[in-house]
Amino acid sequence: MSNSPPMTPRILFLDDNVRDIGGHYLELASLLAEGARQLGYRPRLITHASLPQRDPQLAGDSRLEHLEIEPRFDVRRMENWSLGVDGPSMVQRDCRGNPIGGSVFRRIRQSVDDLLCRPSRRPRAMLAAWSSVFVDSIRHFAPQPNDRIVINTGGDFQLLALADAIQALEREGELAPMTIHVLFHFAVFESTVTERAIAFGRQVNEAVEAIKRHRIHLHATTESLCQQLATVGVNATAIPYPTRDEQHAATSNPPTAGTKILLAGMPRAEKGRDLIRDLLESIETRYLRSGRFTWSMQLPEKRWQRMIPLSLQPACTPLASGQANPNTSVGMEILRGNLTSEAYHGWLDTAGIGLFLYAPDRYVARCSGVLLEMMIRGVPVMVPDGCWLADQVRAAEPTGAIGWIYQSVDQIPQLLSTVEETLADITANCRRHAEHIAAYHSGKNTLLEMGIVDHASSSVRLAG
Repeated sequence: MSNSPPMTPRILFLDDNVRDIGGHYLELASLLAEGARQLGYRPRLITHASLPQRDPQLAGDSRLEHLEIEPRFDVRRMENWSLGVDGPSMVQRDCRGNPIGGSVFRRIRQSVDDLLCRPSRRPRAMLAAWSSVFVDSIRHFAPQPNDRIVINTGGDFQLLALADAIQALEREGELAPMTIHVLFHFAVFESTVTERAIAFGRQVNEAVEAIKRHRIHLHATTESLCQQLATVGVNATAIPYPTRDEQHAATSNPPTAGTKILLAGMPRAEKGRDLIRDLLESIETRYLRSGRFTWSMQLPEKRWQRMIPLSLQPACTPLASGQANPNTSVGMEILRGNLTSEAYHGWLDTAGIGLFLYAPDRYVARCSGVLLEMMIRGVPVMVPDGCWLADQVRAAEPTGAIGWIYQSVDQIPQLLSTVEETLADITANCRRHAEHIAAYHSGKNTLLEMGIVDHASSSVRLAG
């Protein structure tokens, strides 16, 4: 009697934020899925239900060729009800979303605030919607002992929904213990521990305790976030945030274009959107129109004028989405709308300097995928002090500088005045450092650091 071959283990990834081909939610999912395949797993991804409608070209995205996608979630941005820095919640909640922490007055005030939201965005409604999709996804997935479940973008509020979902599954009947990994990305507090941060820790720990029959592993994508979680009593492991390692074509700017200063990603408030106009005004004549530098960035299709000085707006004429619009006479290159993965990564390949105008208080413990994308290309970076980005630049200094750290945006023009003297040496340092980034920040290594077993190597050993 012959033994049947073992079933290929699977990993179910879930992220309600995946609804566009642009941005880092889908990029993260695709990198983790690629790592899963390298480790001998078959990946599946649960996304927001709107993904296929919003992105008709999804089928042609090379990142997703071997990834089974199920668009299910009709709720997203669960961190909007977090007790961390990205959410407005004031008190701890139970697994149904009801306020239970703080004083009576605070609970009443929180309940009123909840009711003032539109019905679909109220905490209890969002929690129930997320929980329902998780329940249906697990029923359909039918996890086996070697399968794993990964929540790509987790937090204190998602854990309440997770606990609610698992309790619902257990009420239905026998549920075998599952192994679930939850990834935390967003800071718990800024500079000092607050009452809300302490409540964050209690909320996480009580949610995990409610489903302790299952193996729940919590991970933080930066060391500083891991330390913040420990400060509020949450046990998590630090893991590397993955980035894409491709054979990037050596792309050089035309001699007359100047060094390209590239701001990657669509501008958002926490990424310095409101600083761009003043900075452009301060460098327009001396650095851009002179031909020393070219400023390259993405702009949305609408409401972009507030970010660009009037004198430079003619250089931002509309083109088809994803097409570059270089205007060397004023030192501007503009891309409009969301980019495909190929267009985005091709654009990054042309960077001479990666500039980050991020708000340090929002990135004290938060990873920047864009920074890693610059570093893996060997591109020098200019970053604000007092945040995770500056930590990465300083960490590389023993083997050679890989960029510049500024205390205030007002210092950037002065830094640019000295860039040309050191750019060649710093770029050489960056290219050496890129080898470390490629090895450590791969999707495969991220999963290994999470403790996920390498079934591919196990299969090779068994076969041998």
